[in-house]
Amino acid sequence: MIVTRSKPIEEIMDQIDQIMDQKICVIGCSLCAGKLKTGGEPEVKNMIRQLQDKRVNVIDGVVLKHACSIESWESLIKEQPVISDAEVLLVMSCGIGVSLLGRLCDKIVIPALDTVSLGAALNDEILLEMCSMCGQCTVGFFSGLCPKSGCPKSQLNGPCGGSNDGECEVRERKCIWTRIYEVMEAKNMLSMLNETLSPTEYNRGL
Repeated sequence: MIVTRSKPIEEIMDQIDQIMDQKICVIGCSLCAGKLKTGGEPEVKNMIRQLQDKRVNVIDGVVLKHACSIESWESLIKEQPVISDAEVLLVMSCGIGVSLLGRLCDKIVIPALDTVSLGAALNDEILLEMCSMCGQCTVGFFSGLCPKSGCPKSQLNGPCGGSNDGECEVRERKCIWTRIYEVMEAKNMLSMLNETLSPTEYNRGL
């Protein structure tokens, strides 16, 4: 799941300040953004109301099944004809959806959300920083937990000197290495932590 958060309406207005009179269509995404309540149907309707209150020329809003996977511009227009009438697309999806729409059309495409993390949904809890997409997955050494994404320094072979009583020195968060140790101990897998891993070859992620 791509984790997003809503941009402040003031920031969105800054982006469309010079094009408020052009026909704008708000586009949501029912997949990740819908689950996160940052770009589903209620959020699209609310965005339309906010923009209309500010006298923005909003013609409509639609919610795509998944903004990151579109067969073609023609198929999208066939499914959502109102998009073809718009001059500007205000997209309430992750940056992937925004970029894809920007590639597909000659319209102005503007993001309404900020993409912050690759995460997961566990019931009603949103888990952040679950994967760094490094191209060299090592979570098998850590019972499924990822130190690269969970540690601000991406420490691969144990905690740094900034860890104190299980707490990270960054943003009042628990040290991922404390969590890894607890999980590995509970599963009688601590011997695996004796392995020393080589630095990540980030070119493998390209």
